Amino acid sequence: MRSVGKKTARLVAGELVREITAEGLNRLPSEAELLKRYPVSRPTLREALRILEMYGVISLKPGPGGGAVVNQVASYQFANSSSLYFHLLQLTLRDLMATRLRLEPFMARLAAERVARGEVDTEETDGEGVLVLSADDIHLSVARLSNDPILLLVAEALRDLFSTASSMDRVRKDLAGNVAPTHEAIEKAVRTGSASDAERLMREHLTDYVSKLEQLHPSLLDEVIAWT
Repeated sequence: MRSVGKKTARLVAGELVREITAEGLNRLPSEAELLKRYPVSRPTLREALRILEMYGVISLKPGPGGGAVVNQVASYQFANSSSLYFHLLQLTLRDLMATRLRLEPFMARLAAERVARGEVDTEETDGEGVLVLSADDIHLSVARLSNDPILLLVAEALRDLFSTASSMDRVRKDLAGNVAPTHEAIEKAVRTGSASDAERLMREHLTDYVSKLEQLHPSLLDEVIAWT
């Protein structure tokens, strides 16, 4: 019976997700209203809500004015979920950076190719039609410009996980250096639609970053990714 209840709760959770996406809900109806919509017991409904909360879909807020608030989809939620599986597989930050080395240069190429084909949307430019890129955060700018929502979600999640792991002040200070010229070179390659240069420069940039990590903080790369 308990197994049946869990399966029913999962089905209800799936229906609630469909309602959220179809209706663009910011908040779920009250528990009483949900019980009218779904012919399940109160414990089963609450289990369904706990499933959605566990996956970061909703936040359950107690008290007056509380209830089930729908969360905006964000990379940190995907990172939190992924970190559990990465941790169970005993994957390390070295594994994470190896994936970033494959993924981010490819996204830089995609971004530059979009520019070369004239596919940049008005939302990606300023009021004067100039492409919006940030040399201070070139990784995120390029990832967004690649216009691949799945790759963007993965890239942001990997970056979030690495930033969390390497957030110690000493590591950041040691690795800061003068990356501005490199970031500016990547930005220029993307702006001019030079796909091969954008890909190469991003790969060289990340390779250099890993090399500095190996020299200054070799043990960091061999840390198992923590479950955040």
